[in-house]
Amino acid sequence: MAENLIEKIDHNTIKKTVNKGFIDINKTWFEYYSQLSKNNKYLVKIFTMDAKTNSFTMENLGEVIAVEQCLKQSDKYVTKEVLCDIILALTQTWAQGIEFSKLLDNDKFFVHTDLSLCNIVMTKDNQIKVIDPDSYTIVEKLKFTEKFYMSQINLMSNIGIYYNIKDN
Repeated sequence: MAENLIEKIDHNTIKKTVNKGFIDINKTWFEYYSQLSKNNKYLVKIFTMDAKTNSFTMENLGEVIAVEQCLKQSDKYVTKEVLCDIILALTQTWAQGIEFSKLLDNDKFFVHTDLSLCNIVMTKDNQIKVIDPDSYTIVEKLKFTEKFYMSQINLMSNIGIYYNIKDN
C-alpha cells in the first residue's frame, strides 16, 4: 500500500496526498470536515481539496510534539491549562463527531477513526491540535473507532504518570 505524502507549500500551508485505498478526498468529506473544524479550535484547519489527486491543503503547524511525549516531559511542556486542553481536544472532538452524525442516514457516523494520543499534538505556542484529518471518514455502526476508547485509558494513565513525576 502506498504511503501518504506530505509537502510543505509555504510557511502557513502544507499539502497532504492520501493513499486512495484508505479514503477518497471528495466534496462531501471536505464539507463535513470543514463544518466540524469551524466550531472546534482543536482540529487542524483545511483550506482546499482536490479530488483528482486525492489531496488537500491544510494549516502548517510547524514543529509539534505528540501529547503523550509532552506528558512524559511534564516540567518542560505541561501546565494545568495545557492538560485541560488535551482532555478537551480528545473528548470534544469525539463528541462533536457523534453529534454531527445525528444528521447522517441510517447507522452512519462521521468520526475520526484514528483519534489517538499520537494524533493530538502541541505546537510551539502551546496550542493543542488534533491532526490527521483524513482519518475522519464515514463509518457504519461505529466500526473502527476503538482507538478513541483506548486513547482515553492511555491519556488517563499518562496523566497519572505526569502527576507522579511532578510530585517526586
